[in-house]
Amino acid sequence: MTLIIGASAHGSPGVSTALQVMAAQWPNPDVVPVVVEADAGGGVLAARFEITITPGMVTLAESLRKFESPPLLDHAQRLPSGVACVPLSPSASAAAAQLRSAGGFLGPYLRKSGHPVLVDAGTLLPDSRISPVVTSADLLLWFVRPTREELLVLKYRLAEADQPDNVGIVLVGDVPYNAEQVSEALGVDVRHVLPLDQRAATAVNIGGDDRYLRRSQFARSCAQLTDQIQHEMWVDAVKAPAGETAGSDYSHLPPPPVAPLADGEDEEAAEDAIVVDLSQLPPPPVAADAELHDDELILWRPSDERQSEPVVWFPESS
Repeated sequence: MTLIIGASAHGSPGVSTALQVMAAQWPNPDVVPVVVEADAGGGVLAARFEITITPGMVTLAESLRKFESPPLLDHAQRLPSGVACVPLSPSASAAAAQLRSAGGFLGPYLRKSGHPVLVDAGTLLPDSRISPVVTSADLLLWFVRPTREELLVLKYRLAEADQPDNVGIVLVGDVPYNAEQVSEALGVDVRHVLPLDQRAATAVNIGGDDRYLRRSQFARSCAQLTDQIQHEMWVDAVKAPAGETAGSDYSHLPPPPVAPLADGEDEEAAEDAIVVDLSQLPPPPVAADAELHDDELILWRPSDERQSEPVVWFPESS
């Protein structure tokens, strides 16, 4: 399956937020995408959404140390939005120990897990403990704001950090430098440009106007990025490896996804997001309101700021 690494070179350009929305809108409804935290500086999802760290990376690392290969969902939890995640300890020392314990087993395991896996690597440094995971990935996406400061740091990271063959850049905003300028300056393709949308980011992370989030430019842009990735991975998969005949059987592969729409094209059709079946996962940490439909995913604010009514994030299309 697909193993994608999302990372930053400097600052916090919104890697975690983007990966959550990408997972929620994965274009293949027959699979369950999983967000895996792997930032050696510590995870954020457990604190942000008031969930425990077990099951999570601590239990997964222990299983891999015992040379076990458990189902990935055994070590996943469901965020209030419905997205499956493997949380990492917020403690930097504990997170580093868990990633060190998983060692070189983590990358091959995630690739063979049977799920699209989106790894949140946080700030990726040259001596990162997850370098073996990064080098085994199908795609590494560097998220960066196109400022002089962040682009200069990214230039050095591209030269210093271990990386897979397939590397791309996701710009968060397009000023002061645009995609063409960044690609030319760094020698790496800009795969996508995400809009700056603080209102949508707030709705993802602490609750907010869900109707705005579903129709926001940010959510649509994340959907376009996942469509693009899925299409590229499918094209790569059906290409016969060297020495293999053109008549190879590719019946196990999913049908080619629909190519992503250009900005502004058929916007009505782009409004409905895809929600995968997460019934295998434990229930959300907060029970859904009885008045809501079963196919709706619930996003609450933290407990000290809960609204009188929950927020519904990406209800399933009828």
